[in-house]
Amino acid sequence: MSSPRRTILVALLVTILGALLAPVVPAVAADEEPDLRVSIRSLSPTRLTSGADVTMTGTVTNRDDHVWKAAQAYLVIPASPFTTRAQVDQAMADRRAYTGVRIVETGSFAELGDLAPSETKRFRIKVPYKQLGITGAEGVYPVGVQVLATDMDGSRSPAALGGATTLLPLISSDREAVPTSVLWPFLMPDTKTVDGTYARPDRLLRSVSPGGQLRNLLDLASSSPGEGGTALVDPALLVGVDDLANGRHLPEELELTEQQRAPAAAFLADLLTYARTHTAWVLGYDRPDVLALAENPDLREPLQRAIDRATDTVLAKYQLSGRRVSWPTRDGVTSGLLSSQRGTGDSPVIVTSAALPDWEPRLGSLVRYTSSRGPLPLLVNDVKDTDADGPETVVGLRQRVLSDAALAVLERAIDPESRADSFTLVDPQWNPGARWSTGRLDAAFTVPFTRGASLDSLLTRRLASYDGKVPSSAKARPLSRTQLLRATEIVKQGATLSSVISQSESVDDTLAREVASVLAVRWRLDRPGGLALAASYAQRIGAELDKISIEAPPSVTLSSSKGGFPLTIRNDTDEAIRIGVDLDSSNPALTIPALDAVDVAAGERRTITVQVDLGRQRTTFLTAHLVTADGTDVGSPTTFKVRSSSIGTVLWVAMGLAALFVLASLVRRFHRRRRTASSTPQTEDDDD
Repeated sequence: MSSPRRTILVALLVTILGALLAPVVPAVAADEEPDLRVSIRSLSPTRLTSGADVTMTGTVTNRDDHVWKAAQAYLVIPASPFTTRAQVDQAMADRRAYTGVRIVETGSFAELGDLAPSETKRFRIKVPYKQLGITGAEGVYPVGVQVLATDMDGSRSPAALGGATTLLPLISSDREAVPTSVLWPFLMPDTKTVDGTYARPDRLLRSVSPGGQLRNLLDLASSSPGEGGTALVDPALLVGVDDLANGRHLPEELELTEQQRAPAAAFLADLLTYARTHTAWVLGYDRPDVLALAENPDLREPLQRAIDRATDTVLAKYQLSGRRVSWPTRDGVTSGLLSSQRGTGDSPVIVTSAALPDWEPRLGSLVRYTSSRGPLPLLVNDVKDTDADGPETVVGLRQRVLSDAALAVLERAIDPESRADSFTLVDPQWNPGARWSTGRLDAAFTVPFTRGASLDSLLTRRLASYDGKVPSSAKARPLSRTQLLRATEIVKQGATLSSVISQSESVDDTLAREVASVLAVRWRLDRPGGLALAASYAQRIGAELDKISIEAPPSVTLSSSKGGFPLTIRNDTDEAIRIGVDLDSSNPALTIPALDAVDVAAGERRTITVQVDLGRQRTTFLTAHLVTADGTDVGSPTTFKVRSSSIGTVLWVAMGLAALFVLASLVRRFHRRRRTASSTPQTEDDDD
């Protein structure tokens, strides 16, 4: 083999061996599913006007496990506005929907640089009005931000890797303002366990403390004009926060100092102040499952009374008044439910637009619906399915309020009979964040085409009639009948306990809250937990009733047909009671008069003497029952034997007969002696 050929072969073998022995390095591939989280934090102006530059700020977070290089943020806006709610809803719900043209002029986009994994960077984009390229027509312009970046393989796709969209209305100043209202829900997020303590009081404390979700929500609501805000209050939240502030019903392992509990007291005071100085709407205690109540009409009345009592007593305690409302779940509205909620006709029911398939925005957010029991108002929440549970930022909420108002203005311009307005129901779980003030929600009520209006003020006007369909059955699965039956048992046993306790007001209030709590709609997500809680409440009441008992001697012997014997009433509860005693005989011919009720102090015994007349009966069995004022039995009865001893009568008869016999014997003997004496002859003395 020639030398050149040998050299080539050797080189080839070396190359092959090197390739086989070298470590395998995978090729870098492009990320097909980028995960960049974009959030809009501020937007100015709040409404478009000719000549006004648009400035947007926000953040971009890299949630991938690799670096994105040379990231840039661009403003996006279409040339023509949206003029219908359908267009806006689609743009907000579908990230793939068209939302505008990317502004790429030099200086109109933000340079972010490289984004490391988990890194967050802020952006600020300012676009002059002339670069927006809009027609200037009235309507709602979706305005957003899109992020471009270079992938780890060096490629740079023109498709956006992440983005966010909000709304920017353009309405002339000479338009008539429309009613604009925001409903702020404050619901109880916690519940009690079977041992009577709160399940997650630490989480509730964090929520009402500075920076917590409920605290932020209340602060944001308080920053808005009073005319445009309505508080939706769950009375259970007032009780829960008050218990937290005073260290009641907390688990043993949770020890809170007075300083640690102080935020709860401050939140309660601030919430009451807000609700008293604004329009307040009040839910039933702990937001009961009204669908379950409607579908069990035979059980509804006593359970509803308990809910009403729990609600009313809490409102009285905290000196709060407000319109009563009900809030079924999204898929839990039926025509039967609306009929059951009609009441006096002045209590609104909050429903979604999906529950009223024939509803149109032109009817307004508050409509009048005629149920089988009469008319009642419905508050329609025109919520749409989106990627987020609620407004991601305060800016998003503000701009949605403004866009709804702008669309209402345009609709009223087309249809003079339209009652379109702007109403927003805030997601109760939404956290505005600690920097909620930067969103300037109050600006939504200062533009010319909005007019802040409380929901009560909207109810004073004549409502449009909704004559369309309402589902006859619900998609939602309500609480089971078993759950309602257990709640009914609490009502029954509670009524028995209350009827014997002298000072029963506080007991009745506690029982009402317990009944309402086991009917809370939250138990749909934890049905075994709800049943267990209901069973524990019923068992606790039964245990209290078992502490009230009656004791009798095992056997009673009367010296005659009439006589008395003792009965002892034992009260081991912590409350004074007033209770009666009823006696039944095994012999139906024997009747025993009812005994008057007696008072027994807490932890004491009371012995009473019962008088009985057995008549001709020699033996009978008596059963003693403790009874309430209405004759309901309390506790377990006790049965004992009663007999009369006739020895006294026999003895007296025998003694009488013996006395007569003795007397007769004496008389006969005396008489015999006299006869003997008179029959003997007299003789003379022979010696005379």
